[in-house]
Amino acid sequence: MAKQSINWRIYELENRVIELRRKLGDLSRNTEEKSKTPISIVGGATEKSIVSPIDLRSGRCMHGNAVIWNNTEVNNKYGVEPTTPEVAYNKHSHSRFSGGALIKDVIEIVEYVWGAIVNKHSQQYWSPQPEIATEVNSDGETVPKIGQLEVVFNADTKTWGTAAYEIDVKKCYLVERDADGNIALDENGKEKKSPLYNEDTTKSAIIWDANARCFRFYATYAPSN
Repeated sequence: MAKQSINWRIYELENRVIELRRKLGDLSRNTEEKSKTPISIVGGATEKSIVSPIDLRSGRCMHGNAVIWNNTEVNNKYGVEPTTPEVAYNKHSHSRFSGGALIKDVIEIVEYVWGAIVNKHSQQYWSPQPEIATEVNSDGETVPKIGQLEVVFNADTKTWGTAAYEIDVKKCYLVERDADGNIALDENGKEKKSPLYNEDTTKSAIIWDANARCFRFYATYAPSN
């Protein structure tokens, strides 16, 4: 009985080997030196390997890229500048904890000549690309209006401030701050904060000199004894 069982198992194994050989032969005939069978990919008409979702510069032939910034870019037509958006989708911040702090020596500010561009928020649809505005410097050279943001660091308050080239005298305040960054108080308990200019000359720190066409600070002195 045991010999019959062993012989039967050998018989089954031989039949199994024959079956596997037959399948390998069929597989070899149907795959070796054969062209790849064309297939349909639902959801895309182009080869995915050549798709570049975000171009090196904005305005990729008015295609628009894959980043959706506002509500008018969601269902916008091909080759058409979106209308002015009303809802912003991409809300983010730039701090050491989210988005990364902006790098001082890299941040640039630029002014463009907009021309026919209406929507200033969808850069990928700008076509043609707007030119950078220019201005003549003190040497008579025409330079593009793009450059790094000039800022200075206050080590006491651990904050950055901009270098001002223009001061609105009616909006500028002179203040004194304490070690904690709060506005200091005088002996009367009032904040040491006052506007630079006041139409009332008795309360103003400066006055306009119409002859010299410049602002002048009031001179304060104490007579010598």
